[in-house]
Amino acid sequence: MYKNKKITVCLPCKNESKHLHEVVKMIPNFVDEIIIISNNSSDDTYFTAKNLGVKVFEDDRTLNGNGEGFAYQTGIRNATGDIIICADADCTYPTDKIDEMLDVFLDQELDFMSGSRYPKQKGSSIGIKNQIGVTVLNWEIFFLYGIDIKDSLSGMWIFKKDTIPELGILTNKWIGDWNHSPQIKLNAFGNPNLRCAEYPIIQYPRAGQTHQAYFKTGFGHLFWIFLNRFGITRSQKMDTILDPIDLYHTAKSLPNYSNESNFTLRQQYAARLRIEED
Repeated sequence: MYKNKKITVCLPCKNESKHLHEVVKMIPNFVDEIIIISNNSSDDTYFTAKNLGVKVFEDDRTLNGNGEGFAYQTGIRNATGDIIICADADCTYPTDKIDEMLDVFLDQELDFMSGSRYPKQKGSSIGIKNQIGVTVLNWEIFFLYGIDIKDSLSGMWIFKKDTIPELGILTNKWIGDWNHSPQIKLNAFGNPNLRCAEYPIIQYPRAGQTHQAYFKTGFGHLFWIFLNRFGITRSQKMDTILDPIDLYHTAKSLPNYSNESNFTLRQQYAARLRIEED
């Protein structure tokens, strides 16, 4: 609990087993609930997380080869906190300082707050390509939407649980790939019913290897932001469609659910739940 508020931290991840213990260790003890969501991991991310004593889910849905947005959707759907904090599970975001962010969030009575890495803070580990790319996207958002955002691709947000309907996270319009990042900020800052703000944060060096192809991802964001502004919907056909809740409960009912040797069995059962869209 923090100032009489139950706090949940959601961490989507893919093949991050080697440093998950570091990620969890960074999070302050006052956090009531930590949820790790493995998306399409081929290592033992799921079982490593289970051994850390946190809540763990698997959501292997993907869109255009990525499913981070779907992972967030599953984590948020299962969160029980009054306030939900989202961050990447790669040690880059300052989850060790969420008390400072929560103080501002609560004192200003905000509904949504996004951690902003720009202007670049002293000691931040951000490459020049990332800085240029985010600046271009920020300009695009300002000219197309009239919204002044300093960090359109920040992966660290705080919001009240009761604002989830306003943010559109659990609807079928939620983007399952990397574009969930600009989407949630456009949904929040473009909503007159929500009190929103950005908060300056530092970015730590990444643990492990990045899963992004920066130019491909960057141009994907550029086109999505443009198309979204004019209500043009690209094909949202998923690579695989798995209902994460059904999968979780079905897999949990299998014998030796927590046993690593049953991993293949659970994956095979998951494959039988796949539904290919026409």
